[in-house]
Amino acid sequence: MFAIDDLSDAIDVTREFLTPVRLWMWLKLALLVFFVGGAGFGSPMSFGGGFGGEPTPGPGADPGTSVDVGEVLPIVIAVVVVVLVVGLIFLFVSSLFEFTLLESLRSGEVHVRRYTKRNVSHGTRLFGFRVALGLVGLVLFGVPVLAIVFSTSETVSLGLIGLLVLLAIPISIAFAIIDRLTTVFVAPTMLKHDLGVVAAWKRFWPTLRGQWTEYVVYLLLVWVLQLVLTVVTGVLFVILLIPFLILLLIPVLGILVLLLGLPVILLGVLLVQVPIVTYLRYYALLVLGDTNADLDLIPDQRAAVRGGGPDRTDGPDGGWNTDSNGPAGDDYGQGDTSDPWGRDESQDRDDTDSSGRDDDTGWGDSSGWDDSDDEDDRWR
Repeated sequence: MFAIDDLSDAIDVTREFLTPVRLWMWLKLALLVFFVGGAGFGSPMSFGGGFGGEPTPGPGADPGTSVDVGEVLPIVIAVVVVVLVVGLIFLFVSSLFEFTLLESLRSGEVHVRRYTKRNVSHGTRLFGFRVALGLVGLVLFGVPVLAIVFSTSETVSLGLIGLLVLLAIPISIAFAIIDRLTTVFVAPTMLKHDLGVVAAWKRFWPTLRGQWTEYVVYLLLVWVLQLVLTVVTGVLFVILLIPFLILLLIPVLGILVLLLGLPVILLGVLLVQVPIVTYLRYYALLVLGDTNADLDLIPDQRAAVRGGGPDRTDGPDGGWNTDSNGPAGDDYGQGDTSDPWGRDESQDRDDTDSSGRDDDTGWGDSSGWDDSDDEDDRWR
């Protein structure tokens, strides 16, 4: 079964991509991981009891088993507005970086600005789909909430709140599955054939329906993997956090540690997440390509780890060495024989003047924090 066999192949592809360790590349991947994350279910939630057995209050005591809607509603609305604005901005950047990460995994090189600029339209479409999906979920969950609030008195019992939680569980699981399938399977299809989200779903749907057992096993294995990895990284994070907490107890040094230590800890967590996210994404791409070769985004990486395929270049910038004109059936950059991944290198050369500066778009690869080291490594 592909979903099982690809677990080990994904390790090999991830190792080829991330080694030898190049700090600048890992830092750029950490930036992508911060916005993209694992794009999965996360850890399973456990729900405690207590919905059915409400304690009986004593005489004259406050029952404590109800919530005054009138008092908390303005606060809830204000919090929701702030979270919504910040969330939409984060979601838009995340949608753009989904394709930046996919391009990086496909090419074996990480160019944040170049790949982001190239896929603005794809990212915008994915953002619109995610917003629409969220609105559908909001309607499905918000209508029962409003019905309960306006059909009851000024207080809402904890029993009704429990029913809302029970309603939210299946809705959350269903939408998490749709979001994961869109992110790890439909988005590569968009990039592979230059399609919109709906068209890519139509292209992917026959594969999902025909190979549904593979994708069910994939979802189950990913859930288990993320559970295990979450526990392991959580334990590692606690171990690393102990010295930080000890230093905080020192009066003068504690403030300095707090200001400098938090960014270091955040960076450390992101760097730990880089191989995890990379592995999970490569695993999904391998499953997608094995179930439908026409949707394969990484044919050369797949062939390399299974023998007889192209090898990575020996230079520190990595990349995949192949004499082909790109993946078979790839509509992206079709007809470009200068680069196996559809990048128009001749255009890149034409856009640079004798001083080595790029064009006036501000997205050049020879300047800025993104690709300066990559260019040096390529010539090195």
